[in-house]
Amino acid sequence: MHSHLIPGVDDGAKDVQDSIQIISGLKELGFYHLITTPHTLQDIHPNTSETLKTGHLKLQGKLPEGISLNLSSEYYLDEQFQKQLNENSLMPLPGNRLLVEFSQISRPHNLEEVFFDLGIKGYQIILAHPERYLFFHKHFDYYKRIKEMGVELQVNALSLTDHYGKHVKSIAEKLIEKDMIDFIGTDIHHVKHLDSLKKVPYTKHFERLVKSGLLKNKDLTQ
Repeated sequence: MHSHLIPGVDDGAKDVQDSIQIISGLKELGFYHLITTPHTLQDIHPNTSETLKTGHLKLQGKLPEGISLNLSSEYYLDEQFQKQLNENSLMPLPGNRLLVEFSQISRPHNLEEVFFDLGIKGYQIILAHPERYLFFHKHFDYYKRIKEMGVELQVNALSLTDHYGKHVKSIAEKLIEKDMIDFIGTDIHHVKHLDSLKKVPYTKHFERLVKSGLLKNKDLTQ
């Protein structure tokens, strides 16, 4: 439910061949239903629903057998996002969910207002990789605050390894221990991530998360 598999639209798959290679690798890991979420980020990857749908069509008829690939986006909370929101041109996940992100360095001053407004408009927010927002690390109670606002949290599978560093790993583990995680996603960008993903099922916090019964990933396949 979080991946970068559309060719040539962001910092994920570079071309169709690259996309198919990554998707084939995911199939070998046991993934069959994929919702890919390329970046929509105005200053770096200024995608629209049209550009992403065009890229998605390039994979039509080329997917490995048994794979379904649905399309959404990982939306950066910037002016382009607000424009697409006003134009009603967003592509939410099933359940009218929006996967969102923002700066990992500094918290947007109006973050709670944005979350509230999206809720009023009928969207369910999923915050991508909360363990990677460095400014939250010293204010762990803020995770509880946004959960109380109804925001769902999606941990990156690779955060359960040392892929992003030990500190990110420790925050991811703490969020799992406190039963705050709603979704797990690969956030896969390239083939090299596949080898790292193979380590995830052997981590004790992955096992705890799966056994918790709290994961909502299956809600996105209905």
